[in-house]
Amino acid sequence: MSATTPPDTSKQALVAALQWGLVQTFVLDTLGRFLRNYYRATTTAFWPPGWVTSLQFAAPLGLLVGGIGGYRWVTSGRAATTETAHRTRVVFVGALLVGWGLAIVPTLAFQSLLGEQFFTVPYFVLPTAFALLAGSGAVVLAYRVDPAVLRQRRTRLLGAVQGAFVGLAVGLVGFIGYTNYLLATRDNVSVNGGLLIAVTAALGGLAGFTLAHRLRSGDRAPEFLVVFVPSLLVLGLGLSLGQTALAAVGVPVGFGWSGTLLLLSTVASLLLAGYLTYGAQTTVYRRFVGGD
Repeated sequence: MSATTPPDTSKQALVAALQWGLVQTFVLDTLGRFLRNYYRATTTAFWPPGWVTSLQFAAPLGLLVGGIGGYRWVTSGRAATTETAHRTRVVFVGALLVGWGLAIVPTLAFQSLLGEQFFTVPYFVLPTAFALLAGSGAVVLAYRVDPAVLRQRRTRLLGAVQGAFVGLAVGLVGFIGYTNYLLATRDNVSVNGGLLIAVTAALGGLAGFTLAHRLRSGDRAPEFLVVFVPSLLVLGLGLSLGQTALAAVGVPVGFGWSGTLLLLSTVASLLLAGYLTYGAQTTVYRRFVGGD
């Protein structure tokens, strides 16, 4: 994509569809989680009312409905289709996905430190606050920060994001592996891995930021994230559906089983993303957004 030629309209429409769909899903999911935590903190009932649960289940539907609206917004000619507008949408989508995904890091840290108090007033608002901070950050980066500033810091920022996700995955794998080890060797097990996972994610982000220029990791970071995050989501969805199917036929599914599958899916996603990004040198990101 050159500096003067706008990207292909179909690619712009896909990015706009993803933007609109993500925004609707983000709003529904954040509102649903806030209400669920609110009812847990202010009532004796562990489960929220049915309409709150329905709201959360409707979040994936928002991706579809918003996606259709965003796609038509571009193809009908009502949206700006300049290179600048397209890059702004790309930055917003990337920033929202990254921020939303990494919002779990401070959430895990505070949950580990506060324990059961995390689900009481006023601490129950922390997950919502972190999610809103991620959404606000995406808006600022895409629509308020000078694009020239982002381009200057692009390598380090992308290196930090990639490192944070790798650190998050490594921490999760370590926690699951250690917990399964304790379950196999001890009768009573009580493990809180939230702080460990948060620390590994922070260390990974710091390492990625520091070594980005030396390792040139930022050059391929978008490709790594485009492969890693969807593959992890797909494998995670398959895991969830598998657990539901097993439970439906009466097969008990405890942490040992589900934890092992989650560990394997995370490792598989890391290996797949690493191979496709640095071994096969795929160009999924460039083909999707129509640029670099």
